[in-house]
Amino acid sequence: MKTATLNKEYVNPVGKSVPRIDGKGMVTGQAKYAFDVSFPNMLIGKMIRSPHPHAKILSIDTTRAEKLPGVRAIITAKDTYNIKFGSNEYFFPHTVDQMAIESEKVRYVGDEIGAVAAIDEEIAEQALGLIDVQYEPLPAVFDVQEAMKPDAPQIHESLNNIAVILPVNFGNPDRVMKEADYVREDRFYAPAAHHAALEPHVCVGQWETFSNKITLWSSTQAPFKCREALAKTLNIDLNDVRVIKLAVGGGFGGKLEMLPMDFASCLLSKKAGGLPVKICYNREEEFIASRRKHGMIYTVKSGVKKDGTLLAMTGEVIADGGAYCSYGPTVLAAAIMRIFMVYKIQHFRMTGYRVYTNTPISGAMRGFGGVQAGFAIESHMDMVAEAIGMDPIVFRLKNITGPNMVTINKMVITTNGLRECIEKAVSASDWYKKRGQQKHLCRGIGIGIAADVMGSKMYKSHESAGSIVKVEEDGSVYLFTGAADTGQGSNTALSQIAAHELGVSYNRIRCKSGDTEITPFDTGSFASRVTFISGNATLRAARDAKQQILDVVAKENNLNAAELDIAAEEVILKKDNSILMDFDKALELCYSFNYGRQIIGRGSYNPPTTPIDFRTGEGNVSGSYGFEAQVAEVEVNKETGEVKLLKMWDAHDIGKAINPQAVEGQIEGSLVMGIGYTFLENLRFDQKGRPANGNFANYRLPRSMGTPPVESIMVESNDPEGPFGAKGMGEASLLPTSAAIANAIYDAVGIRLKELPFTPDKIIKALMEKEKFELAAQASA
Repeated sequence: MKTATLNKEYVNPVGKSVPRIDGKGMVTGQAKYAFDVSFPNMLIGKMIRSPHPHAKILSIDTTRAEKLPGVRAIITAKDTYNIKFGSNEYFFPHTVDQMAIESEKVRYVGDEIGAVAAIDEEIAEQALGLIDVQYEPLPAVFDVQEAMKPDAPQIHESLNNIAVILPVNFGNPDRVMKEADYVREDRFYAPAAHHAALEPHVCVGQWETFSNKITLWSSTQAPFKCREALAKTLNIDLNDVRVIKLAVGGGFGGKLEMLPMDFASCLLSKKAGGLPVKICYNREEEFIASRRKHGMIYTVKSGVKKDGTLLAMTGEVIADGGAYCSYGPTVLAAAIMRIFMVYKIQHFRMTGYRVYTNTPISGAMRGFGGVQAGFAIESHMDMVAEAIGMDPIVFRLKNITGPNMVTINKMVITTNGLRECIEKAVSASDWYKKRGQQKHLCRGIGIGIAADVMGSKMYKSHESAGSIVKVEEDGSVYLFTGAADTGQGSNTALSQIAAHELGVSYNRIRCKSGDTEITPFDTGSFASRVTFISGNATLRAARDAKQQILDVVAKENNLNAAELDIAAEEVILKKDNSILMDFDKALELCYSFNYGRQIIGRGSYNPPTTPIDFRTGEGNVSGSYGFEAQVAEVEVNKETGEVKLLKMWDAHDIGKAINPQAVEGQIEGSLVMGIGYTFLENLRFDQKGRPANGNFANYRLPRSMGTPPVESIMVESNDPEGPFGAKGMGEASLLPTSAAIANAIYDAVGIRLKELPFTPDKIIKALMEKEKFELAAQASA
């Protein structure tokens, strides 16, 4: 590659909105998704699912299906090792409770008891109808509070169907609560919801019979975690499993785990003599058999002084986990412990219960419990502030965390831009000109604040990521990363980091990611970790490659490599920034007869964190923490109950914007998800525990037409641990949205909404109750 062909605008790319590295492939339709994978003689797989919410499996007869022309393989539990898998095995081994193919009992409608592979989809569907399964139906329970009763049907072996009890206790909240000038308790209801990614779950599995090695092509957020679960459940060596992540059409946490379909595609392939097997969920299966957001009942009680000092907090969280544990313990912990990042609390007691029901499995979804908690906590804080006659902004500023502090549960906060976020959001939205001043127009303004992690050491003993930067003889630069780009643009951000540190143009970079056989290990895309953790690994790999080049240049010129650097495509002398040679000339030297030096830089990063001790609630789970403040302005139609979002402001401590346009995209995407959860989304279940609105015709989602103007405000705190000062920020914008809107509605028309979603009928009902209360008060006066 010649320097003349390079776009000079793309040198020093960190902080620039360079085009996405995969952008052209996306917009031209050339990007390859898992559904696009095709091989000669490839089979189509379908899962055998339970029609019962709770039942014993008495027998499975596949004889008729096996005789159907075109059927190549059928598997049931007898073909497996009956090994359970789960997602919180390291800290909660007792929550490993799901089999890839259930052998004795089913626990929700859609539970997998087998799979079939045939030459086409029609024959596979026909084969399902020929399989005779005999069940003994058992009593089922679908309501989370009913499931906790002593006489409820027992879904697993857990007492009262409680899979996890998580008590978090600090200080003496009962004693301190007695010293408070005001005490308030509220209960909030947050419903189940679905990820609703446009791309359904898809995989192609192939078991090479000659080598006994497996390859899985998948739409996954965590290829290495998927590989680990596959190796375990198939009872084979880890290095005999290869998982290749292709382009992903949305994940949002729903593609973070191995699913039974992944397991089945590989085992079906083995039974079919090594023919590849593709399984693709239809939309109904997505709603039934993937994962969903936990519905939660969140109770919180706070005691404060008249001056606004937050003294103590207690509460209870009940999470509807569905039929199996999945990421439930982590979600529950995050729903409780995120508050320590936001507010200075010394006296705290909250107990969480993750409860089994005979409904689809709750798992990871963008926000990891923080969305439900954010709605409850930030609504509650507004109510507390109003009760003591304090402005909600002043109340928050008095109680928020700050930089360079250690929280009561041992989270180590270094940079913290929360105060600046609040102040900038307040200023941009003209808060004090609008708050309480627009009731005659039925308009109001509200705020919510939040914090989030950059990864989380809650899944295994380490949370490291690795990267390799290989510089070819022609000047092209290959970045190999195990990180999974699921649409958020992480391949672009990591490529910018590599180019910037290496000192070359961004358009030299070619990024290869998410292949467990050729890329270094990475735990995956979740918990806003990729820019921070994988970014640091990439930074180190690029630095290593650069050092190798400088060592050769220094030796050739009788210089000390420490005197040199590479910047803007030139090798320079640091003392005066004079140019020694251009980058291509340096590479020519590295690959010359005298040196023959291949440039392969390696980088690994494991954040300086400590796992949570779930006996005490203590642990610094993240290498840094991100913060944000969000303001919503609304207009309420009292006649129809409709709420119009006029505008939203989001001020976000992002450390450093690697790609400002991508940051704005993440903020806006999170906000839209938050708006959907606030007004529209509610995954309901029928009398058999099946999704009652499990399709895009009935499951309501936000659309571009109803999206309000959004003003994104970037607060750059330049975190010393982040790559070029950057923090992760993919989830935090979602956390306070519902509360900001709820608080704005209260400012507009004086009603408090404690149950999501905010539908017109709920608003009309609340307005009628308010009017009735006011009339009664006037009559008594």
